[in-house]
Amino acid sequence: MVYLLIVGLLLSGFGLFKVIDRKRFKKFGVKTSGVVSDIVLSGRSYYPIVSYETLDGVRMEEEYSLGSMPSAYRKGESVKVIYEQGDSKNFILDNKSSEYIEFGFMVAGLIMIFISCYYSYSGDGSWDF
Repeated sequence: MVYLLIVGLLLSGFGLFKVIDRKRFKKFGVKTSGVVSDIVLSGRSYYPIVSYETLDGVRMEEEYSLGSMPSAYRKGESVKVIYEQGDSKNFILDNKSSEYIEFGFMVAGLIMIFISCYYSYSGDGSWDF
């Protein structure tokens, strides 16, 4: 059960980090529009390649850091992009799909933590990890 607890902590921590990162992007980032120019399969997840233009007129084409299975995006789909002013390669997609994926990591991690604790508690006040 200790492994389940560790994986749960890692998943929920990753999800929490992504949620906090999204809030930072929304507060300090630059908003623009973009297009999903391609979808690539890496491991078991599909990652969109996003094309967008910065305020300086520089055309960017970058792989999004958050993938999903099945793909949450379609080639040619318009997306809202928020990128860092100092590092235009660092961006997020501002949509509900990404928010659900991040929230899903947190929920899956919390469920694993709960299951691990539930089966590790012996009922007499002791824990058996």
